[in-house]
Amino acid sequence: MALDLDPPALAAPLERASPYLRTALEGAGRHALALFADAVELPHLLFVLLTDEDSALHAAVTHAFADPPSVAEEIMALSPGILVVTSGATLPFSTRAVEALKDAHGRAGGEVTPADLLAAACARLEKETRADLLRMGLEPALAGTEGAEHAGAPPDHLFRATSDSARRALVGACRAADAAGDPSIGPILIAAAALEVDEELAARAGLSGRRLRAALHGRTADPTPPPPRRLPPACELSALLAGLPAGAPSTSVAAALFATPDSELAAALQRQQVTPDVLRRAARAFGDP
Repeated sequence: MALDLDPPALAAPLERASPYLRTALEGAGRHALALFADAVELPHLLFVLLTDEDSALHAAVTHAFADPPSVAEEIMALSPGILVVTSGATLPFSTRAVEALKDAHGRAGGEVTPADLLAAACARLEKETRADLLRMGLEPALAGTEGAEHAGAPPDHLFRATSDSARRALVGACRAADAAGDPSIGPILIAAAALEVDEELAARAGLSGRRLRAALHGRTADPTPPPPRRLPPACELSALLAGLPAGAPSTSVAAALFATPDSELAAALQRQQVTPDVLRRAARAFGDP
């Protein structure tokens, strides 16, 4: 369950859309769900088209001597959702990590600190993993309560009332997840980063972030799927699809972005030399599956 295909605004565009574009829209819904977005938006669809090596848009970007993964990462950074954007790495939070972030806000009752992140992240770990940390010497009083839930902030407030050190921890967790090749930021790396940014916390915990990461190397990814939801299409997405001709290729989706003044997505493509002229030529030379 992801993109809601029932809204009237999508009826006519879906009827005209190519089978490939309809499949890509379903993929955009799953991508938006993984980012914990509230709706399926244009960046979600563009990301899916750019990361599909068989799409005409991927071929067009390559033909422009640009790097599709680099363009896709820039589009990801512009995507609505719960994620961290840093220089060189942009990643969403995993399902357990999002739950931990909400718990941290509920625990804190005010400004979230690295100690709140550590306790909330440890409480959301799998039972076996949490037991491993306790056996390594992690102070139980700082490891949260297994399975505990707190009334946390809603998703759009997760980064408000967060201390500078806690923000640094989340950035560090993002970079560590990227270095590990994880698709998202999991609670293990949040716990490790919380210990790394707060030496006093690490001393009280009896465990350093570096040691934690080394001990759990290869186990930091969180495969927990996001809870199923039906996400509505954003107005901008519906409007763009409504303006496409019948059977339009994926290059037309990108080309239509340039019709919107001050489009951040179009500017991101332009920075990578993916221009309207390139897209027009590519539409004649490349096709979607």
